[in-house]
Amino acid sequence: MEENDKENQISQELATKIAIPKPIREAIYTKLFKNLIIAILIFIYFIFLNLGYIRLNRDVFETDLHMFDGILIISTIIVFELAYRKDSGEIALYGVELLVLSILTLFLPYVYFHRGFLAMTLYAFSAMYISIYYVIKCIFIYIREVRKYKNGLSDIKEIVSKEENASYLDEKNYRKFIDLEDRELTDEILSENKE
Repeated sequence: MEENDKENQISQELATKIAIPKPIREAIYTKLFKNLIIAILIFIYFIFLNLGYIRLNRDVFETDLHMFDGILIISTIIVFELAYRKDSGEIALYGVELLVLSILTLFLPYVYFHRGFLAMTLYAFSAMYISIYYVIKCIFIYIREVRKYKNGLSDIKEIVSKEENASYLDEKNYRKFIDLEDRELTDEILSENKE
């Protein structure tokens, strides 16, 4: 009977370790939510650009595109600077994504006004390509964070920390050389002993 209780206790302990705790799950969902919001904003941005191409005069549309591109490039520089100051790879990745968006916007007038229908059609679907990228990125983030949590549950760390031996670095450090002040003191003592 006691063995059954021990097995039940061990299985319950494993089940609680495998299940992701609520704070970690919320942190993962927050990352996913941020990326999905960015994907939706970019999708809406490209929808408005495509509607602008259809509804606006060519000169007005081209001026708007240059203005949007200037805003995006300035935003990219700000995001890169922020990533550098905070030393954050995640913010730097957002900066790279913003840079790609600004490059796409930069080439938009050329594609719409100087290229054929095929290039314009492929470019018009760039919002869908970006949305697919963000969905794949969200899946990757979820898998990576869950794997990181589960790898942190390894019992090996607990075993190693219990059986860890003292390192030679933990031993007391003995001085091998005499300090300059000690040498002067030693010389004085030796000179007094000679006299």
